[in-house]
Amino acid sequence: MNFTFLCNTPPPKNGRKVAIIGAGPSGLAAAGYLACMGYKVEVYDKLPKAGGLMIFGIPGHRIPDVNIDEAVKKLQNDYGVEFRLCTKICGSEPMHEEAGDQFVLTYKSLGGRVEDNDAVLISTGTWKSRRLNLPGADLPGVYSGLEFLFPVRAAGYNISGVKAPDIKGKKIAVIGAGFTAVDVAHLALAQGAEKVYLVYRRTRNEAPCGTLEVSMLEKSGAICHELASPVRITGEDRVQGIELARCRLAQADDTGRCRPLVCDGELFNLEVDIVVGAIGEIAAPPFAHDLGLENVRKGQVRWLQMTNIDSVFVAGDALTGPSRVGSAVYSGLKAAQSLDQWLTLKAENRLNEYKGELIKNTDLP
Repeated sequence: MNFTFLCNTPPPKNGRKVAIIGAGPSGLAAAGYLACMGYKVEVYDKLPKAGGLMIFGIPGHRIPDVNIDEAVKKLQNDYGVEFRLCTKICGSEPMHEEAGDQFVLTYKSLGGRVEDNDAVLISTGTWKSRRLNLPGADLPGVYSGLEFLFPVRAAGYNISGVKAPDIKGKKIAVIGAGFTAVDVAHLALAQGAEKVYLVYRRTRNEAPCGTLEVSMLEKSGAICHELASPVRITGEDRVQGIELARCRLAQADDTGRCRPLVCDGELFNLEVDIVVGAIGEIAAPPFAHDLGLENVRKGQVRWLQMTNIDSVFVAGDALTGPSRVGSAVYSGLKAAQSLDQWLTLKAENRLNEYKGELIKNTDLP
């Protein structure tokens, strides 16, 4: 892993300073690009270690921590990138709690970063999980995918308020069939769960994670229930089970569209102690309204990936919603290139040359 792949050695400093908010794949990619352009770069993140969900969400067998650590050290030691960790950047809107907020020691304002830098790039990722909308979803023992994964990955930091779920010997139902669901199931098995069920309303052929991941999960000991949809979570003062309905795929229409799902079949129960709704995350930057992110998503902008505030850019999952690491990296590179070009043309009084796309795109694959 190398975030400064565009240059072999650090270039001379260009006298410009940029703040990057978020040290996940998008932010680190942008930091590497801008460091190769000669910028002084400061990266802010609420977590105690750079890497974002690559460190605190995605299991190490997918992306080894040591690879991320070495790439971050190269940014710091060779290119002078400064990391301000355990620091959360706030806008004018009320803050909401997200995974990882337990690590925050310092709060800084977005306005202050704008005043102190030539430009700011926001790449805060997706730290808010979608919740199951079911009867019983508020019972103790019900988690979102991130609520389940994050504490286990963060437990080594001994932070008060971060407690990993008690998994050993438990029966666990995981709702969903994306990579988060698969990661939750593998983690539960590795932590000694007695039984792990993967519940998906379609078949493995439609599973976002792919059929290979489902097959590997079964070989590890999980039980997969396809064409099953949760109806309600049962229990008195804690989770004791989950009721599911059999589903079927209706006949496809002449257009070949994805067949609609009908879940009106037989009801059946699983006795479980924990239910994990791994049904995705959403981007929830605390300054979405200030920045007009909805307009940026629609492409209704004056400059590629620039927000309502001049000199403030956005990249990665904070802009697009949940994506894969590669997509987040590419978005960070594009935003960094756009930021660099905007500052350069602004200094030369040539901003009127912008025609909706970057003037040159030779530095990106």
